[in-house]
Amino acid sequence: MEMLMFHIDKSHKQPIYMQLYEKIRNSIINGQLQEGEKLPSKRLLGDYLSISQTTIENAYAQLMDEGYIYSKQRSGFFVSDIDTLPLTTTQREINITPISYTEASAPRYAFQLGAIDKAHFPFELFRKYAKEAFDTLQHTLIEAGDQQGDFTLRQQISHYLFHSRGVQSTPEQVIIASSTEQLLSIITDLLPEQHTFMLEDPIYPQVPQLLSRKHIPYHFIPVQQDGIQVEQIAQYDDNIVYITPSHQFPTGVTMNLQNRIKLLKWASAHPERYIIEDDYDSEFRYEGKPIPALQSLDKAERVIYVSTFSKSIAPSIRIAYAVLPIQLAKQYQQTINIEGGTVPRHTQYMVSRFMESNQFERHLNRMRKIYRQKRDVLLDYLSQYPDLCQISGAQTGMHFVVTIVNGLSEQECIQRFKAHAIDIQPLSHYRFHADNPTPRFVLGFGGIEDSQLANHAEQLIHALQ
Repeated sequence: MEMLMFHIDKSHKQPIYMQLYEKIRNSIINGQLQEGEKLPSKRLLGDYLSISQTTIENAYAQLMDEGYIYSKQRSGFFVSDIDTLPLTTTQREINITPISYTEASAPRYAFQLGAIDKAHFPFELFRKYAKEAFDTLQHTLIEAGDQQGDFTLRQQISHYLFHSRGVQSTPEQVIIASSTEQLLSIITDLLPEQHTFMLEDPIYPQVPQLLSRKHIPYHFIPVQQDGIQVEQIAQYDDNIVYITPSHQFPTGVTMNLQNRIKLLKWASAHPERYIIEDDYDSEFRYEGKPIPALQSLDKAERVIYVSTFSKSIAPSIRIAYAVLPIQLAKQYQQTINIEGGTVPRHTQYMVSRFMESNQFERHLNRMRKIYRQKRDVLLDYLSQYPDLCQISGAQTGMHFVVTIVNGLSEQECIQRFKAHAIDIQPLSHYRFHADNPTPRFVLGFGGIEDSQLANHAEQLIHALQ
């Protein structure tokens, strides 16, 4: 086979690699691609479909993991004998009924992570910026733009990070993508050819999932009260560490200064070691002085800084950004067919206007007070029941951890929460190695309406009694 005639919709919300994966998978199931048929090389298919080789690699990796294709060393990728696949059937119409909650079954008390306070979103400002973007004849906004992101937005991000997080950067070091996962995919293409990861445990599951799709080795390092166990890092030959030092997700702990310095010394001891710092929801600190980013202490250019606007503005903005060390930034600019340019330019324009007008800083100050008030309402109520639960990780961010201490098991807690229409995620969902059996839950509060906070807390306690 020389090519695959597939239509890829780059404006669709579904990731491009998933679109390609589904089209190839369906072609195999439907018999359009036959057993033993060779697939195009990543380079040829990338050029033909005008997508990156990394995107194709991710699609092929997913197909290999599920057994639809296999690879031969130095020969390429081939279609498997799908008769041996348990899910393979003849072509048929599949009717899937969407899962939906009825009013009776829907969780009325949702402690969702990632949700923001919608009542205070600056709709008027963004309506104004959107009008500017489309009413004036800004021809540049309908062009493809820089794959690294619009310079004006990168300039604003660089300025903001220096003044709020102490991050040292120039706009040339900033890259913009649509998600943290896409940034990590880009970063792994820039790292030394032989690289293996050390990850926090617990961790945001999408990180190890992406590494698995790209066949990048990794293992887990436990998180303690002051962050990842730095002493264990030095015992391994792995050269990349992925951490959330300022507000560890999901435990909420903060890495102390001593461990930050130890980690930076470890990274600076070898030219192929890097630290990826995910500065998760660090904008919202409620107690003590703001803690500068780890990158602000880095003198050896070993820290790759990553963050997003999903909490500080809104999840639907879909803008994440990274600050690359100078050498990796140069490498990015010289790499052909690397991912980038996925964020719509009118969205970049609106966010850059939001920042350069100083409205972003005012919005953060306002939201910091609002989220502190939400947190305090919950803490004041829950702290009255020390025989039922204990709180940790509440100094920063839009979630904290509730440890259940009344003797119930995690499964018993989950059953009670379900019976009381409570939606809350157990911390074990983010853990990859066994831990203390005491049940712990990650309580997100950003999206709870002010008038419902007391009701949510009361229902949580009622479920535990």
